[in-house]
Amino acid sequence: MNNRAMAILPLAVMAATSFQAMAQDESTYEASIAFGYVGTTGNTDTDTFNTEVLLDITTEYWLHKMKFQGLGSQENAQATAERYYIGNKSDYNLDENQYLFLKGSYTDDRFSGFEYQIAGAGGYGRHLIKNDRFELQGFGGLGYRENSIINGPSEGEAIIALGEEFEWTISENATFTQSFTTEIGDIRTSSILELGLETNIIGDITTKIAFLARNNSDVPVGRSKKDTLTSVSLIYSF
Repeated sequence: MNNRAMAILPLAVMAATSFQAMAQDESTYEASIAFGYVGTTGNTDTDTFNTEVLLDITTEYWLHKMKFQGLGSQENAQATAERYYIGNKSDYNLDENQYLFLKGSYTDDRFSGFEYQIAGAGGYGRHLIKNDRFELQGFGGLGYRENSIINGPSEGEAIIALGEEFEWTISENATFTQSFTTEIGDIRTSSILELGLETNIIGDITTKIAFLARNNSDVPVGRSKKDTLTSVSLIYSF
C-alpha cells in the first residue's frame, strides 16, 4: 500500500461506517448547509464565495462528524483563491465522558504550493465540561500525514494529533463555537483555528459570523505560512 493510500484509508473507513450508521433505524442525524457570497463591480470585478456542509450522525455508541468546506475567489476573471477541505471525526463512546476516535482530512488548496495534504489519526478524547450551556472536550493521538508539493516530492511523516472543541449556548437563539486542531510532524506542523457565532433568524435559518486561520510551519518558497478567512454566511439546518 502506498503512502497516499495509507493516509486516505481512515477517511474511506469512516465514510463507510457513517453511511452504514445512517441506514440503521436507531441512528439520528443533524445536517446544515452554509453559503456566503461577496461580489463587486466597477473598477474591480470580484467574486468570492465560501460554503460549508456539516453532517453529524449519532448511534448508540458512535458519533460521526463530517465536514466539507469550499472557498473560491476571482478578481477580473482571474482566480485568486480556490480551496477544498473534507474531513471526518468518528468518536466511539466508552462512557459519558470518554471516547476513542478516528479522524481524517483531505485538503486541496490550489494557491498554497501543495497539490494536496492528507492526514489520518486515532487516539483518546475526553469531555472536560458538559452541561446545558457549556461543552469542552480535548483529544490527542498518533497518525500519519502526506504532503504533496506541486512540481515537487511527496513527503510522508508520522504526526501527533491534538485538538479541542468548545461550545457555548449563549441563549435559545445564539451559539458560540471554537475549535483548534494541530498535527505535529518532523517536517512541519499544521494547525487550524475556527471561531463561529450563530444566530437564529427564523425557523431553520441562521446567520453565522466566522473566523478561520490555517498555519503550516514549513511551506514551499514564495507561499505564506498563514491563511485567514472572515465570513458571514446563511445556514439552513435540517
